[in-house]
Amino acid sequence: MYFNPETLYGMWFIILFLLFLLLTGIYTFKAFRQSLSARKKNLAWIYLISAVILFSGFVIMWQRQASNYGNVSIMVNILISLMIVVFLSTLFSTAFFVIDDVRRIFQWIFVSLRRKRIAPYPIRSRTAGISAVSLNSIVLALVLYGTLFGFTHFKVHRVPFEHQSIPEAFDGFKIVQISDLHLGTFGSVRQLDKGLKMITELNPDLIVFTGDLVNNLSVEAVPFINSLKKIEAPYGKFAIMGNHDYATYAGSLSKKEISEDIQNLKNILSQMGFTMLDNSNQVIKLQTDSIVLAGVENWGIAPFPQYGNLNQALAGISESFIIMLSHDPSHWSEQIVDFPLSIELTLSGHTHGMQMGIETKNFKWSPVQYRYKNWAGLYQQGDKYLYVNRGFGGIGFPGRIGIRPEITLIELKSRH
Repeated sequence: MYFNPETLYGMWFIILFLLFLLLTGIYTFKAFRQSLSARKKNLAWIYLISAVILFSGFVIMWQRQASNYGNVSIMVNILISLMIVVFLSTLFSTAFFVIDDVRRIFQWIFVSLRRKRIAPYPIRSRTAGISAVSLNSIVLALVLYGTLFGFTHFKVHRVPFEHQSIPEAFDGFKIVQISDLHLGTFGSVRQLDKGLKMITELNPDLIVFTGDLVNNLSVEAVPFINSLKKIEAPYGKFAIMGNHDYATYAGSLSKKEISEDIQNLKNILSQMGFTMLDNSNQVIKLQTDSIVLAGVENWGIAPFPQYGNLNQALAGISESFIIMLSHDPSHWSEQIVDFPLSIELTLSGHTHGMQMGIETKNFKWSPVQYRYKNWAGLYQQGDKYLYVNRGFGGIGFPGRIGIRPEITLIELKSRH
């Protein structure tokens, strides 16, 4: 959600947020002084620098929103990441010291009752201060790593997909899926090109893009047209719309401006070499066999838009192996699984894996799993499957921690 400073609601949000930062800043400043016996002058300098970073970062983020991500640089992304560090550090420090203050209150009450007189108030724990500093240092290291290296530490997820409905001619057919480019967040074309080179080296037969080309407006994609134009596949490149591709996060635009921007975004995708699948399908033929590639516009659980139309997307299609492109994975569980015509494989994105989490060979966790049941990787219900791509780019935090940006290579396997 974006807050428009021109609205009363947006102004109240800003005022309350700044008041919260001021009060927690004063509180943690005094707490650090007492728990760590820090010199007031040195601590004041740290807080002054942190305040400048916090204020500058928020101003730049607001300007970035106002200008619709028109001008982005790596240094801007680093400043925004430092702002996130300062903000998280304030929250964590406040939490540590609040817990310590609760301890002090109970200790004071207990000692006073035991002695039957008012006892001296306990001093702050040095452990709380050290713990806060330690955690904040870890946060700083993780966020800077995620910004400088994690955001472009692309990973190819190889997914062999075997199904009885796959025609024999398509055995070994390679599909590359990318999703959630969010081009306005990239600090340079060079960052994007690193991942696109990896796609080319995979020699895919087909390339699909499952939505969210931009953050706010189509203009963000203009500097990247030539780069995305270079990735090719003999059986084509196909794309669908994501929730960020409808210019609904760009502030107060008229219906005409929104319509024009959507059309401009589609034109840009066309210039990049993609064929749009707006509630439509394409038959992919190989020798005497064929499969169906279908795509829907965004369909998500409210407040996300529900433009996708499965009946329209699969009009004229009879029994065949069907791959469905649908940006939001909730569409699979809400509609696709129970659709009368069997849709064997659905490809989605949207979640980004929240761009942070823990993922090993046998374990994966991200806060996004508490919002989306299906958030990364392959899922099955009966004879129908869903693959959720972790996203190529990102939004908000210009980095990745633990959940690497993904290029999916799906290799079809026939059981014939």
